[in-house]
Amino acid sequence: KESAEFFVTMPRPEQGDWGEDLARRTTAPSDHAPRVCLLDTGVNRGHMLLAPALAVSDLHTYSSAWGTHDDYPHGTGMAGLALYGDLTDALAGRGPVVLAHRLESSKILSRRVPNPPDLYGTITEAGVARPEINVPSRRRVFCMAVTSRDGRDHGQPSSWSAAVDQLCANVEDPAGGRLMVLSAGNGDPQTPSAYPADNLTDEVHDPAQAWNALTVGAFTEKSRITEPAYARWRPLAPPGDLCPSSTTSLTWESKWPYKPELVLEGGNLAVDPNGTRLAALDSLRLLTTHHQPLQALLDTFGDTSGAAALLARAAAQVWAQCPDLWPEIVRALLVHSADWTQA
Repeated sequence: KESAEFFVTMPRPEQGDWGEDLARRTTAPSDHAPRVCLLDTGVNRGHMLLAPALAVSDLHTYSSAWGTHDDYPHGTGMAGLALYGDLTDALAGRGPVVLAHRLESSKILSRRVPNPPDLYGTITEAGVARPEINVPSRRRVFCMAVTSRDGRDHGQPSSWSAAVDQLCANVEDPAGGRLMVLSAGNGDPQTPSAYPADNLTDEVHDPAQAWNALTVGAFTEKSRITEPAYARWRPLAPPGDLCPSSTTSLTWESKWPYKPELVLEGGNLAVDPNGTRLAALDSLRLLTTHHQPLQALLDTFGDTSGAAALLARAAAQVWAQCPDLWPEIVRALLVHSADWTQA
């Protein structure tokens, strides 16, 4: 079985051959399909694997001065995972790929102009409003992997998380609530010996403490290192255990919600033979779409952002099968059908 390292290290023309093969095997989703709407840094739609499921009219931005392109980059990597899942599996396969959902992009973060903290909630609300004003009747899974280390207070609400809660509840609209998927936010592992103790005290980032949103952490099954230069290294997290960058809510008081509700694949880190150094290797990461497709077609991605994109994809697939479900029911199905590894 190939790893992401196999694909990202090959020359761009060879990546293009693999991408074209996948594109030929892929059936584009209908215009009436559910959407995963990425509240992120924009998406570069020119990618051959994204264009069939992302219309120009579905690219939005908080500020017209920002443009809709991905200048961070982050949103284009989210888009590939939200549409296909881990592209390692899709590229290495030979069967047909039928896409049941489409993408939307609503840019709420620009590299050039930092967002003022007191406007985080307002900008998120505007990011939700742009696509809804464009086409109000669509079924959407909003996915936001933009978080802040500031404003964390052991699970207590912030102005940003309160805005997210109001968006999800949507009590003033007869159409009902919204389904929002948030990443839990990433820690910054520095030494092998700190895992997993630091994960247990590094708390979920703002606004992922929101009660009504689905907060996604990361675990990992990725443990096979394929880089020849790292043949003697080992994976830091055992298969099935917590992703080294994932945050938790174990330090919160019991009156605040348990977060994250779910964990999905976020990748792993490698440890040197002496147990003193860490490395982020491509073979232990997810494979997704590159933000500069003329330079490279494929890139690696992961952590809680990647896990959130994978859950948003799962939610859209549920909605494609059962279009009459309320957002709250899709949320409940995802949480209550989750399996948990022994680790």
